[in-house]
Amino acid sequence: MKKILFLSALFYAAFLLFAIAACSPGPGQTVTEPPAQDESKGTVAETEPQDTIPAGCETFESARRGQQALDHYVIYRGFLREGDFEEAFENWKIVYDIAPAADGQRWTVFNDGVYFYETLLREEEDPELRDNYIRKILGFYDQIGLCYPEQKANARARKAFDLYYYYRDYASLQEIFELFAETIEYFGEETPAFVVNPFTALLVSKTFNKNIDLERAREYAQFISELVKANVDGDDEAWNRVGNFTPQRLMDLERIRGFYDCQYYIDTYYELYSENPEDCEAIQMALGKMQWGECPEDLDVVVELQEAASVHCVVPEDASSLVRQAYAALREADFQEAINFFERAIDEEEDADKKANYALIIGKIYYSHLRDFPRSREFAQRAGSYRPNWGEPHILIGKLYASSGPLCGPGTGWDSQVVTWVAIDEWERARSKDPESRSEANQLINSYRQYMPSIEDIFQRGLSEGDSYFVECWIQRETTIRRAGS
Repeated sequence: MKKILFLSALFYAAFLLFAIAACSPGPGQTVTEPPAQDESKGTVAETEPQDTIPAGCETFESARRGQQALDHYVIYRGFLREGDFEEAFENWKIVYDIAPAADGQRWTVFNDGVYFYETLLREEEDPELRDNYIRKILGFYDQIGLCYPEQKANARARKAFDLYYYYRDYASLQEIFELFAETIEYFGEETPAFVVNPFTALLVSKTFNKNIDLERAREYAQFISELVKANVDGDDEAWNRVGNFTPQRLMDLERIRGFYDCQYYIDTYYELYSENPEDCEAIQMALGKMQWGECPEDLDVVVELQEAASVHCVVPEDASSLVRQAYAALREADFQEAINFFERAIDEEEDADKKANYALIIGKIYYSHLRDFPRSREFAQRAGSYRPNWGEPHILIGKLYASSGPLCGPGTGWDSQVVTWVAIDEWERARSKDPESRSEANQLINSYRQYMPSIEDIFQRGLSEGDSYFVECWIQRETTIRRAGS
């Protein structure tokens, strides 16, 4: 086979420069993987004049031993197709040493270099060799940008992706953020999907840590939100993965008062109320959000919500002054003050059911308005301790877990899917304890079963259905492994 491949190389070398011009890599768009390079399509780089070719960008034509490189190029590509890694790698090294830019019109040699060294890295344990391999991988992206200037933004985006997910020790988060920002500013509405999730995660983190100007953060948040709305549909898996992650992460920025304007809250929450116009919880959610967004009191939607609240969210006549003050603070979107009043009401109340109700309201405030999931769980658990056979606290905790995919992973894949196990555990507790919670619990369980890890993902990790599994992140709970749909 090796002899046949070598003879084929000699036969094809004479016209390879023509044949190779018909193919060039183009970026695929995924969320959990860097963009795949498809050699059958894409744009063709314009070759620079020979006397201006940068060092490290030599081509078959410009290199002194270009024909030798061309021969070995065909050989190593043949071995790659045959799955012979070692022979492919040895011949690739010859090409890379002589003419790394191939014909000067595509970056296949550099892409294959990334593949070769990523493969070596997976098996290597020596720290020095691992460091060397990682630096080579990152260097290939720099070389793509150097040798093919029109691909610089794409290459830097791929480098940023690898730095964010795999090689955090090789750049600061600020450097990674700026690489992604350059990509977004370059591509605009054509920004590839694989950039969006990591950039959003960094944006949210930097905003909360006050490491970015708020106005700049708002501009990026608005752009990303519009980008996702324009691209997410039922047929594009990559963008659908973005849709499972980015909106929830951007929603976390609601915790910063004034970050989003009034119209944002109307667009985001009025529909929730419209679908449940007599549900007090939906009314309070929408009204609280619009108050938080500083919508004018005389705005039609605010007036409508206040009227709905006066009818469907009546404070019990026997409520204490503390409870009345708590509800008043809640209507004014003074969430922390509402929590303080409800906590004091719990301390003074002797009726266990009322204590449970107040604790659960606090849990919902932390979940819906303050986006503090650990504190929300804490008060849901307190509610359950006051009223042990109540299913509602478990419903809330399950929702906290189910909403944690973007917090505990990239929004899709293993780390984001295992949260469904602990969520379903809570909903199963709810329906077993409380007949009144059974309908909602069943609906949630049936909806989320499809998002559990697949049987293939489970087996790939050497695990089995029925095994115990510890979900990390903020959740820190033991659960049982189940496959999607089970």
